[in-house]
Amino acid sequence: MIPRFIVLLVILGSLSSCHHSPRKHYFILSSTAIHSQSGENIKQVIGMGPVEIAEFIDRLPIVYRRADNTLLVSENDYWAEPLDKGIARVLAANLVARNSSRSFAHFPWRSDSKPPYSLRLQVHNLECGDRAASIDATWELIDNRSKASLQRRHFVRSLPAQPNPQTLAQTYSQLLVELALEMDQALNTLPPTE
Repeated sequence: MIPRFIVLLVILGSLSSCHHSPRKHYFILSSTAIHSQSGENIKQVIGMGPVEIAEFIDRLPIVYRRADNTLLVSENDYWAEPLDKGIARVLAANLVARNSSRSFAHFPWRSDSKPPYSLRLQVHNLECGDRAASIDATWELIDNRSKASLQRRHFVRSLPAQPNPQTLAQTYSQLLVELALEMDQALNTLPPTE
């Protein structure tokens, strides 16, 4: 009976060691402080979204592109939130930092509380290669009342970056600052929506 017990302990011990996986690391995109104008009251309510992301990068594991155009999906490095939500959150924070009299309603919103204007974003590519991180996106400023497109622009930027998750999260965050600066110029043409 004792030998069976020992054999059972050895089997259970080896099984439990097989289930030990490497530690996972989580990263988030962050907003960057930009010169802020002081504003006491909300004068503009803008919708943020929808944010659509190309399917090959719309995943929680961080994706890297190799020199031969193959993709590497990280086994232990993850985004802490879905990319569409993280990008929308960071863009809204960056735009509020530019003008604190703005407020953002994130898509989807209720039909009875639809903001007068919204920013839509399609991310065609967000990647890190051997030496740079880049974004390729199209954004659009929409008048939700008339369903008219007020501005539509293609945004492509690249910044030096090493293919590691810490650098990647920081560089993507900086690329979103640059995108917010371009969106800010369009929002500055809108009348207040008090």
